[in-house]
Amino acid sequence: MNHSEQNALSFERIVFFSDAVFAIVITLLVLEIKVPHIEEIADEEVRKGLFELLPKFLGFIFSFFIIGIMWVEHHRIFQFIKGYDMGLLWRNLIFLLCISFIPFPTALFSEYFWSKTAFILYSLIFALAALAKLWVWNYVVKNNLLDDNFDKSLASSITRRSLAVPIGCVLCLSLAMFLPNFFSFIGFPLIPLFAKLLVSNKKTAEEEKV
Repeated sequence: MNHSEQNALSFERIVFFSDAVFAIVITLLVLEIKVPHIEEIADEEVRKGLFELLPKFLGFIFSFFIIGIMWVEHHRIFQFIKGYDMGLLWRNLIFLLCISFIPFPTALFSEYFWSKTAFILYSLIFALAALAKLWVWNYVVKNNLLDDNFDKSLASSITRRSLAVPIGCVLCLSLAMFLPNFFSFIGFPLIPLFAKLLVSNKKTAEEEKV
């Protein structure tokens, strides 16, 4: 095996490890949803038990899709990287640290749904994870780790799109100052819309494939 093949294999390990962290984190999310304990077996009690689990379902759904968005963005970034160095390794590791912490604030917020503190922590960890991913991307661009065939003009488009999650989280935190947590959630479903708005309307055919 030559040096080029060894380098490619080592780079694949970074990608595989990252994917494994995402998969484990998403699996841990659903483990927080426990089947309700019902004293008397009756449909009314089952419905009541499921209703009480609604905050946990909401926490799981929003966390799943936000993590999914960041996984897609992470995949998008790494398909354009031609190599790596220790700077990229450590930045990617810090990003994965943020991702791996997500199940805790998700569980905390699901358990104490009306707590402002729990909601703030829940929103902040997603914002930090997204900013860490943007940190990875900016490092890749700055240190010329991109594939030679990558259209450099698309770098700013990816950067702008990466701001969608932090903007959604900031909106949630801002609304939480005045509204109950249930209404503050609106920032999360708007993240895909923010991503579209942040990207220029004059997309090229290559941008559509990014």
